Amino acid sequence: MIARTTAVIEPGGVLGELSCAPPLTLRQVFSEAGDRCELRLVGTAAGPLPGDDMSLGLRLRAGARATLRATGASLAQGRDRGGAAALSVRADLAAGADLIADPGTLIVCQGSRVDVRVELALAEDAAVEWHELIVLGRTGEPPGQATMRWDVTRAGRPVLRQSVALDPGLDSGLAGGHRVLACALIADPAVAARTVVAGPAAVAQRVDEHTLLLTVLAHDAASAARELAGLRDAARP
Repeated sequence: MIARTTAVIEPGGVLGELSCAPPLTLRQVFSEAGDRCELRLVGTAAGPLPGDDMSLGLRLRAGARATLRATGASLAQGRDRGGAAALSVRADLAAGADLIADPGTLIVCQGSRVDVRVELALAEDAAVEWHELIVLGRTGEPPGQATMRWDVTRAGRPVLRQSVALDPGLDSGLAGGHRVLACALIADPAVAARTVVAGPAAVAQRVDEHTLLLTVLAHDAASAARELAGLRDAARP
């Protein structure tokens, strides 16, 4: 399956353009902040499945503000004989734009493999907070495999290029036997970034003066989310 979903957000909380392809379906919901566009990512079909190529594109015009959240988890199933599934997200933020995004938990089931890529292209004064949560395997089953890649630029300059392989079966892999990766990228001119080490598997890394990459490894999603929230508060008081 090839699925392309795109949205353009205008200033004042206006959803200017929207094109959806299942299973990546976006819906606008009520926002208490009238100048902020509230979007929900709804799973409207199975996926990602082996060989799927799915992408979500967001474009925030100058001064636009938006929040993206998922209504539930995504479940990657099936053997990867058809190849790994590809799930890519790109957000382009113009001058003064602000985006908070949590596209939901991705559960990579036994035998499946997913390549996740997040691309963020920021104007000089744009701000973003982007969360990702990947769970390798459902409770009581062997894990699947995943890769996670960040590509972040500000005003055309590279800020972060990082790719990690997640496979608890490999002692040398980043996962180190953990099933869950929770991470967040915070890039905001108002943030004075600083490195915080909360433990061997929970670190907020200063990427540059105004950018943080938070990474937490855990054995379950609830613990990972809780540790990530605490790390965020410690690194961004």
